[in-house]
Amino acid sequence: MIPVSIQIRQALERVWLPVMLLLSMAMILLGWANQRLTNAARMAVADVLSPVWAVIAEPGEQLSAALSELRGIGHLAQENARLRTENETLRGWYDVAVSLTEENQTLKTNLHWMPDPVPSFVTGRVVGDAGGLYSHAVLIGAGPQSGVRVGNVALAADGFVGRVTETGGHSARILLIDDVASRIPVTLETSHGTAIMAGDNSTMPRLMYYAQDNHPIEGERVVTSGQAELLPAGLPVGTVHYIRASTPVVAPYARLDHLTILRVFDFDSGTIDSPDAPGRVPVAPLRQRGAATGQDNPMDGMTLGGVVDGLSGRAAAGAARSSAAGPVDGPDGENGVTTEGPAAADGQANGWESGTGTEPETGSATGAATGSGDGDDGRQRQNGAGASVPAGDGSAAPAVNQARPGRG
Repeated sequence: MIPVSIQIRQALERVWLPVMLLLSMAMILLGWANQRLTNAARMAVADVLSPVWAVIAEPGEQLSAALSELRGIGHLAQENARLRTENETLRGWYDVAVSLTEENQTLKTNLHWMPDPVPSFVTGRVVGDAGGLYSHAVLIGAGPQSGVRVGNVALAADGFVGRVTETGGHSARILLIDDVASRIPVTLETSHGTAIMAGDNSTMPRLMYYAQDNHPIEGERVVTSGQAELLPAGLPVGTVHYIRASTPVVAPYARLDHLTILRVFDFDSGTIDSPDAPGRVPVAPLRQRGAATGQDNPMDGMTLGGVVDGLSGRAAAGAARSSAAGPVDGPDGENGVTTEGPAAADGQANGWESGTGTEPETGSATGAATGSGDGDDGRQRQNGAGASVPAGDGSAAPAVNQARPGRG
């Protein structure tokens, strides 16, 4: 040790505190001025110190494991009795699980089920607590070289614990769900509601922004909702607990104050493109046909609702014209009256009238159309006089079809 006089030692003691305060203020200002540089320096220090922390933490973990073994030896009889009871219960559930698994597999095969992609993950040991009084975070001994990226999801053996916010060369910082900067969209499984789980540096994050007519239920399960594409849906978080009236919190499944090994998952699901506007009718064939004839396609831009309304309006207009033209024979031929119009035109086109000339089209003819009494098949037969008589024995009203003047 270098000998120092009493005067110099007293001077250093007086200057030590102001120098440290000035150094702290300089670091704070530097962090505000260049946050990227500060984060890089902090992660570089973490990379250097993480192996040291791992070595220091190893004896403590070994001692803790030994103490746990000693405590377990004293409760072996109770533990064996509990395990026997649990084993008998699990045997019954095993048979149920096997039958449900087979049924589920059969249903998936019949429905051509497309399974979700299996995410990749990396397992790392927690080597240090990177948080403090106002920050809750942990440091794991796995970095980008192991496949860890910013935004990956960290899970403990019991449930969701946080997300990766920073990475160094050989380490990564995970922001826990109870940190004051943590905001996680969650789903309440029993009440089917949504909320925001906000950390407040306590052991139980709060639930905020839930529907006022759908309050969280005590003890219901809380999982991630997958909204805003921040996290995948369905990750177990914890259960709802009311510390007082109208103040629901989440009791996490994972022990956030005693994390040793974490799995970091890469749920790279990507984005899903939204489909086109609903109800749009595919008009590609009509558009091609219109392009071939050089005419505009009247179906362009129409939707399913417009097409249905147009067809309904056209059918209604046709019914109105038919009712205005006059009564028409029904299925039983009770009216016995036919009208001039489309029916007469069809009769002329199909040669149902006969004339006195050499050709049916050029001869003049006057036919009497007789309505059938029963009109089952609606077939007509022609007689020698040129009259068109339907098959049947009912009475009918005359209808005259005038043909063009013939050559005969």
